[in-house]
Amino acid sequence: MQVKRIGVISNPASTRLKKEMPQFREVMHGLPQVIHQEIGPITEMTGILESFASQGVDLVVINGGDGTVQAAVTSLLNDHPYEDIPALAILPGGQTNMTAEAIGVKGSASKLMTAIDQWFRANDGEFSPVTLPFVEMRLTPDTAPLYGTFFGAASVVRGIYACRKAIHPLNLPNGLTHALAMFYLVLSSLNPFKTRKSPMRSEDVGITFGHDNEAVKPYFVVMVTTLDKLILGLASNTGVGEGALRFNSVDYGGLSLLRAIRTLIFGEPASKIVRGLVRRKMSHLSISCTCPVTLDGEIFDPAPGEKIQLAASVPLKFLTISA
Repeated sequence: MQVKRIGVISNPASTRLKKEMPQFREVMHGLPQVIHQEIGPITEMTGILESFASQGVDLVVINGGDGTVQAAVTSLLNDHPYEDIPALAILPGGQTNMTAEAIGVKGSASKLMTAIDQWFRANDGEFSPVTLPFVEMRLTPDTAPLYGTFFGAASVVRGIYACRKAIHPLNLPNGLTHALAMFYLVLSSLNPFKTRKSPMRSEDVGITFGHDNEAVKPYFVVMVTTLDKLILGLASNTGVGEGALRFNSVDYGGLSLLRAIRTLIFGEPASKIVRGLVRRKMSHLSISCTCPVTLDGEIFDPAPGEKIQLAASVPLKFLTISA
C-alpha cells in the first residue's frame, strides 16, 4: 500500500497530550507538507475528515486516546467522508491507549510523528498495513452504531469509573496506573474488603449468542474485544469458536475473578475449562442489562428494554511504527 499525503488530527484534551502538545506543535511546524488539525468538540471530526479527503490525504494519523480513535473510526464508517476508508495510524495520547498498544505503537507523539515522516521519506509511502476490525455497538435499533475495540459491561464498569476518580488524577505512568486500577478492582471485589459502598457490586447481565436462549446472571465482567492483548498484557484471544469478536465473561465472585485473572495472564488453551470463566470467538451477540456499559473508556447507559447489539466491523488498515 502506498501513501501520498498525510493528515494529523490532534485532540489537545487527551490526557497525555495536555503536556505534550507544545512540543508536538513545534514538530508539526517543521513538517509543512503534513496537514495538521486540532479538534475541539468531537463533533468536528467528520468535517476534518471531509477536509482531509478533499485534499488527497490517504493516511489519517489520530493523535489522542482511545476515545479519539473511537470518534474517528465511527465517523469514517457512519458518515463516509471518504469514498474508500483511508489507512490509519495512532499516536497514543490518552490514558489507556489500548488500541495503539495492541497494534504495536509505542512512544511519545512527537517522536512517533518524526518517525512517521522519516518512514515516509525513506520508503516513498510504501508499507504493509496491519488490519484490525472494530466492535460495532448499537445501543438501539434506531441509533447509529459506535465503533471501538473494547466493550465492557457488569460490575467492572462502575469500578472503572471509580478508578478514574481515585487513581487517574495522580498522573502516574500508564503502566503503574493500570496496575493500581487492577489491584483496586480485585481488592474491592473480595471479602472482607467488599462493602456496601464498593463499586464492585453484583450486576445482572443477559447474554444471547446467535440463536441461543438468553442467559441472565450476575457477572463481574463481560467484555467483547477485537484485540488479542488488553492492558497489562492480558490475553483475550484464547476462546473457542469462529469470528473476529473475542468474548470473555467472569461470573460474580472473588474465586471466579482470581481464576480468570490467572487464565488471562498466562493465556491458557481454549480447550481448558475454567470455572466461572467463558471464552468464545464469534461474529455477533446481544447484551441486555440496566448497568452502564463502556466502549473504549466512554460510558453509556443502555436504553430501557433494548438489547445492545454487538458485531464486528470491516477490517481497517493501520500503519504500525515505534519510536
